[in-house]
Amino acid sequence: MKYWIDVTSLPHVHFFRSFIKMIEKSGNEVFVTSRSFGVMNEILERNGIQYTNVGSHGGKDLESKLVHSSERIIELVKIVSGEKPDIALSKHSVECARVSFGLGIPSVMVIDHETASKQSRLTAPITDVIVSPKATDMRKMKKYGARDIMEFYGVCETAHFFDFRPSDDVIKELGIESGKIIIARTEPLLASHNFHCSVLYATLKSLKNEYPESNIVFLPRGNADAEQFSRLDVIIPKHSIDTLSLYSHADLMLGAGSCMNREACVGGCPTISLCPDNLPGVDRFLVKEGIMKHARDEKKALALSRAILDSEKHKENGKLVERLDNPYKAVNRAVNIIMKR
Repeated sequence: MKYWIDVTSLPHVHFFRSFIKMIEKSGNEVFVTSRSFGVMNEILERNGIQYTNVGSHGGKDLESKLVHSSERIIELVKIVSGEKPDIALSKHSVECARVSFGLGIPSVMVIDHETASKQSRLTAPITDVIVSPKATDMRKMKKYGARDIMEFYGVCETAHFFDFRPSDDVIKELGIESGKIIIARTEPLLASHNFHCSVLYATLKSLKNEYPESNIVFLPRGNADAEQFSRLDVIIPKHSIDTLSLYSHADLMLGAGSCMNREACVGGCPTISLCPDNLPGVDRFLVKEGIMKHARDEKKALALSRAILDSEKHKENGKLVERLDNPYKAVNRAVNIIMKR
């Protein structure tokens, strides 16, 4: 059987990395498509994943998004038609859903972010089976047009750490010799569902004053936020780094987005979400379980940060992670259901 996997965002690389190995090990074929989007293709290469780059991200502007997506669909049709896959897999890829539907290719899509309503309206109605964490708001998914949903208990980010062993190389690469390590990430600036600014900058400025020996590793989403946060005394990597290993060394993760926060939690790093919007169901699940904190204002963010940085207890998320389902099992079940139809 031949799988087509479309990777459209950086976290998707980590999600599909081990699954691609599983497909190849089982004797099946897989071909991967991507798009130009930040350091995503660099991450694919770092993980030894062969891919075909097709198109690019359209940015924040709605007209540009539509044009880039349309152009990418046209190019994908040419490539996918030649590859003749038996099934298509993606994680909320608009182009994968529309191309696979148009070419009559059965499709499985992983969706764990019900707040991305525009993407879901374009993809859910034409996807054969959707794989989604139980914590996702299924009422919204069905409202968007989802027909067949395969649920699992947990979060997609557990898959990021399958067959993964953390390394110390990233610490050397960043030039960190001593002191606490704080990872910081802004909100998804280019996402259509993001409309607000977080309190991350002000929080980091205060933390640097209170913990002057700390190492703040800022992971930018683009040139704009890199330029802004460079005014602070932070470490900004010049190229992609091994973030999965960085979580095992860090003392705190402050993220205004969503996926990397969940990734940090699973990786054992104490995490505070500064997401200014309503949290998706999977984030609320982690907050309820007590392994992620949520703060909307600087005062609460600082209080939570101090409690974590001043505490001797560190990285106690393992017990929950052990109870979570393997999302690949849900994906495989969805594939098997489709192939038996």
